[in-house]
Amino acid sequence: MHTGFVYLRPLNVAACRTVGPYAESSAAAWSKVFAWLNGTGMIRQIGTGYGLLLDDPRQTPPEKCRYEACVELLDEARGVVPPEFNVRRLPGGAYARQRHLGGTVGLAQTISKLRSEWVPQYGVIVDTRRPVIEIYLDNPDLVPVERQRVDVCMPVTAVEYVGQSAA
Repeated sequence: MHTGFVYLRPLNVAACRTVGPYAESSAAAWSKVFAWLNGTGMIRQIGTGYGLLLDDPRQTPPEKCRYEACVELLDEARGVVPPEFNVRRLPGGAYARQRHLGGTVGLAQTISKLRSEWVPQYGVIVDTRRPVIEIYLDNPDLVPVERQRVDVCMPVTAVEYVGQSAA
C-alpha cells in the first residue's frame, strides 16, 4: 500500500448527498450518480469519482452521517445536473493519502487505520473542517472489485508547537 502526503486542488463537482450509515448511504449515492451518468451518456466522459465523508462516525450517530458521491463537473454537464444534486467545490489542501485495493471492500478499515495509526506518526492532525475524500480511480463496471483502486485522502494540518512562553 502506498501512503504519503498530497495536495489536492479545489475542484468543481456535481454531488449527490445521502444520509445514513456510510456503507448504505455511499451505495445509494453512487447508484443515483451512475443512473444520471448512464441516462445522459456522460459516463464515457467521467474518469474519476470522489466520495466525501462529511462526518466522523465516531462522533456522529450512523443514521446522521452525510455522504456525497461526486464527479468532476465538466462545462457541458452544468445544464444536465439533476435538481436533487448539489454543485459544490471539492475542498483542496493537504491530505494524507493511502492507496486501497479492493473497491469498497475493507475501505472502512483503511480509513480508520490511516486516521488512528498513520497520521499521528507524522506530526500532523486530522483537519476536521474538511471531509475525508475517497478518490475512485477505476470504473466498477469495467474493473473487477479485487483490482479497483481507491485513494483515501485524510485532511491534515500541522500540529502547532505549544511551548513555554519566553518570560
